[in-house]
Amino acid sequence: MKTKPRFSATPISLAVSFALASAMTLSVNAEELLEEQYDSQEIEVITITGRLRSSASLALEERREDAKVVDVMGADQISRTGDSDAAAALRRVTGLTLKDGKFIYVRGLGERYSSTSLNGAIVPSPDPTRNVVPLDMFPASIIESLSVQKANSAARPASFGGGHVDIRTKSIPADFLFKVSVGGRYNTNDKNDTYTYNGGKNDKYGSDDGTRALPPSIPATFNQFGGISPINIVTGSNGTISFPQAQELNRSLAGDMYRDMTVKTEKTDPSWRGNIAIGNKFELSDDVALGYIAAGSYKRQAENYTKQETELDGDAENVLVLNSKDVVGTDMVTQISGMFNLGLEITADHKIETFSTYLRDTSDDVSVAIEETIDTLGEPRALQVFDVDYEERYLFSNQARGEHYFPYFADLEANWMYSDARSKADAPNNLTYTYNVLFEDNSNQTQVDRTLNTQDAPKYVYSRLDDRAKNYGFDLALPFSTDMAEIKLAGGYQYFEKTRENFATRLSFEVDLQPTDPNGDILKQDFDKIFSDDNIANDVLGLELKDASTDTEDYVAAEKIDAGFVNIDMDFDDVWRVYGGVRYENFRRATLPLQPDGTISDEGGRYELTDYVIADKDWYPSLSLTYKQTDSSQWRFGASKTIVRPDLREVAPVRYQDPVTGFEFFGNPDLKSSDIYNLDLRWEYYSDSGSNLSLAGFYKDLEAPIEPIQRISEAGRQLKFYNAQSGRVYGVEAEFLKDLGFIGGVHSLWSNFFVAGNLTLGDSEIKIQPNGEIDPTNTKRRMTGHSQWVTNLQLSFDSPNDMHNATLVYNVFGERIAYGGRGGLDDVFEQPFHSLDFNYALFPTDGLSLKLKVKNLLDSKTEYKQQGVLVYQKKPGTEYTLQLSYAY
Repeated sequence: MKTKPRFSATPISLAVSFALASAMTLSVNAEELLEEQYDSQEIEVITITGRLRSSASLALEERREDAKVVDVMGADQISRTGDSDAAAALRRVTGLTLKDGKFIYVRGLGERYSSTSLNGAIVPSPDPTRNVVPLDMFPASIIESLSVQKANSAARPASFGGGHVDIRTKSIPADFLFKVSVGGRYNTNDKNDTYTYNGGKNDKYGSDDGTRALPPSIPATFNQFGGISPINIVTGSNGTISFPQAQELNRSLAGDMYRDMTVKTEKTDPSWRGNIAIGNKFELSDDVALGYIAAGSYKRQAENYTKQETELDGDAENVLVLNSKDVVGTDMVTQISGMFNLGLEITADHKIETFSTYLRDTSDDVSVAIEETIDTLGEPRALQVFDVDYEERYLFSNQARGEHYFPYFADLEANWMYSDARSKADAPNNLTYTYNVLFEDNSNQTQVDRTLNTQDAPKYVYSRLDDRAKNYGFDLALPFSTDMAEIKLAGGYQYFEKTRENFATRLSFEVDLQPTDPNGDILKQDFDKIFSDDNIANDVLGLELKDASTDTEDYVAAEKIDAGFVNIDMDFDDVWRVYGGVRYENFRRATLPLQPDGTISDEGGRYELTDYVIADKDWYPSLSLTYKQTDSSQWRFGASKTIVRPDLREVAPVRYQDPVTGFEFFGNPDLKSSDIYNLDLRWEYYSDSGSNLSLAGFYKDLEAPIEPIQRISEAGRQLKFYNAQSGRVYGVEAEFLKDLGFIGGVHSLWSNFFVAGNLTLGDSEIKIQPNGEIDPTNTKRRMTGHSQWVTNLQLSFDSPNDMHNATLVYNVFGERIAYGGRGGLDDVFEQPFHSLDFNYALFPTDGLSLKLKVKNLLDSKTEYKQQGVLVYQKKPGTEYTLQLSYAY
């Protein structure tokens, strides 16, 4: 079975379809592939401009009236805390923590146990290393509200672990709306120089202009001769090309590649951002109204950083440092977003909406590391490693949905939705090259010599991921009454499908030139000078361009889900409310690893084609029970069965690198899905003044939870996904909101202050047994990513004349396992990060506002420790943001 080789830059849809169809015929229930799709049920959010206490109370009212255990955060609350994107805002929600500034952990469970939808529809992730969408891609300026559902229901996909986040973009305004804002940013790390290189002309727009692209001559040569090395060219030409000619052709391919990539420093440019939104609603007739809202945002900033990385070996009694790195670098981030929504209302009974969302997030990360190995620790010689990691991530989604009410058909309600989305991650021309450096002494301060390391050849990586997702569905609801209760019976169908193409090409510059050669001084020059056009054309370096891929890195995949559900909502005299249902899902997936020649890999005979195919179908019941104890207090109970399925990249036997830690991961086709049994209990109290208090408990039992585990390897830190034997998570949550008027009375200054906060306490446990590949130090431990405690505190002030307000926000999580230790070494723990932010807003006129935000006032650092040794540290610095806004 053939597909196009990984060098191909064109879509391979036909080959993918053929390969997947062939694979599916080998499995009983797998003729096509499908995936999950979220019910587009929406709860209207009423937004009132003014005090945060009011807006917070509105969000709490929505939570109070929902039949399920859910938390809601409105746009006003997000604005008040000063959070710039969905990820930063969600860490304020009870039991949620933020990972890598992008991913949400719900109740201590990693990102695999959370899911995300956009306006009720599933969208694919543009991050090739994660199944969930990086939430920092959604700027706060386009967000209407954020909903976090912690207890599943039949109308939601069964793929549910800790919680589900629905991001709702701005809705159609009631009147004309115009808002514009501009702002700037300063970080304490900006006093250092920015690390950069000569890129493309469109970098400020977050788009490569083709400068970094893989030259067309390389895939053309590969396709013509079956490879790019001289021996491949000679063999593939059937003797028509001599070996010297093949060497010359190989060097010309190297000359076609972009090489003006010497890392340099320059003064840090000011960072800035801007947002604009416009909308209106038109009454076309007495019964018909049409509205729209359009919004856009732009942000570009240089994020300078310092990192330390250490790799350990040995056991608890004898800890050895294998490798140590001191890294300085700059991540030049460019984010562009656009949104255009339309709404049509026909009487009060029919509403049709469309949502178009475009997100682009580009990271141009340039770093320089001084690396010491076990052979050079404490000596004046080391390695100087230069990394250029450029990646563009896109998400484009088109959605449509309708809500219809038919009073003449027994008050029948009908809802439908359709979504077509595409995500893409394009990482052209990522480059790593290394120099041997000699310092004046072992302080690593003054260089006295620097020579290109030819043993660790410069490597280019070209990779891309392309996901397409489509989901649609409908549901019908019929309300009726009895003497005992108000009842609504509902049912529906949902469909989801996703296809993926993932390709990576690794090339290296193999140099046959030693420093002792007559031309050896060339290796002391900068990268672009060493690999100049003249040096390559004149064969000064003895250069050969090689295919450096060592493992399968390419794969194609697809999955599908057909789902149907029924549920019933019964309200007994506004005292007892029962919301229960059952969901049926038919899930199919195929993930096919590809060899460099485009054929499907069997990993050296280890796997059959059927091993790459998954097909399962099951029933998933859920129940929510609400008891309204008084007008101000109520109890909630939830129980459900759900499932967490491994991600596409986790079941493909391919390798990839985590962009944060740099660790290499490998997929595992033997992974199984994890069934989860969930229990929730919560008591809620709401006062007439807007204050509230809630206490909750939760318990989750997991069958075969999926964990990344360090495997036994000679190639350093490598992690692979495995199923543990069992797992469980349990804990309690508390949340409160209270004004401080009780201190000095309702007419005192204290009445303008209020406090809010939440606390989650919990624990987890998994059991892992050693096998031929893994030797875990702790066979019983907490789950990866689980924190035993999480807390948020907020102190806010609103001036009596509404001219200004201020908020101090604190967030911290308990230590959590980053990955499990092996061979006697303890697990690696991410240390608590104490985040303290301050926000101040001034409203000199009705339409004008000035906002100041200070982020990370405590100058906290991200730190990982193993055996008490700091193995990873990154310093984000303290950030100051000033924004001026005008609204009409």
